[in-house]
Amino acid sequence: MSDQAAGLRRLMRQGRPFQAVGVFGTDAGLTASVSAHLALALVRRGTPTWVLDEAAAPRNVVTQFGIQPRFTLDQALRREVDASAAVTPVMDGLQVLAADGGMGWLAGTPELRWRMTVDDLAGVPGQPLWLLLHAAAGRERGSLALCAHDRLLVMPQRKAALTETYALLKAAHQHHPADRCWVLVVQARDADAAGESFEALAATARRFLGFRLDSLGWIPRDAALAEASRRMRSIRDLPPGTPGMQAFRELAERAVGLVAQEGSPGLDEFWLKMWMFSRLAAEAALENVQNVQLSRSLG
Repeated sequence: MSDQAAGLRRLMRQGRPFQAVGVFGTDAGLTASVSAHLALALVRRGTPTWVLDEAAAPRNVVTQFGIQPRFTLDQALRREVDASAAVTPVMDGLQVLAADGGMGWLAGTPELRWRMTVDDLAGVPGQPLWLLLHAAAGRERGSLALCAHDRLLVMPQRKAALTETYALLKAAHQHHPADRCWVLVVQARDADAAGESFEALAATARRFLGFRLDSLGWIPRDAALAEASRRMRSIRDLPPGTPGMQAFRELAERAVGLVAQEGSPGLDEFWLKMWMFSRLAAEAALENVQNVQLSRSLG
């Protein structure tokens, strides 16, 4: 499965400029907040962005903007309405597509029905250059975010976070290895503390997984961001000069700069290959179950 998945991800890199990033983290609220803030910062720098959000309210992305979607994508398909009904416009250049069910649901969707869905989504105005796939905490093993060849791992700067984040990284990497994994340290006291947290995680990943992690920087503790999240205020209304908002603006510039010379398919092609990846994963999982059952019957 890992070799086939790696080959499919290489195919996903070919074509016109487009970037898909899976966003993972052990703290559901923080991961949703990072996804929303990064998407907002990307749009404000002129990079059209969509978020595929697998999380439920209130720890989802649209809640960060004070709105809720009409449908999730799976609901739209079940009700046989246009898939674009699951796309929630947040502001010019930013849209959120709510989805539930993960790769298991997508793998069970007939190919023709999914191609019709892709056509519906391609008709939505404002197609993105970036797609953030926000994984629901606790459901990462079947998340559609695993289909992205690049991952962003959100790690709070606190002691217990190292063990929790490593466990998440290990589970995702062993089942569906990524081409590249960035780490963003959030709620950090300062640059030194953030650097120590990253190095501890990176060293553990090198030692036990033989896998390299890349730092995408850090976001400082910001009382304004925390208060807005607690009160469920729209992050669009936050002053742009707060330390957290400035850090996300710098993060967006850094992220775009890191992938500026790379190419990958457009969104419609990514949707189709995401279905292929999900089917491949489902077939591999079924084969593993059958092998285990056969071993038990022979034993």
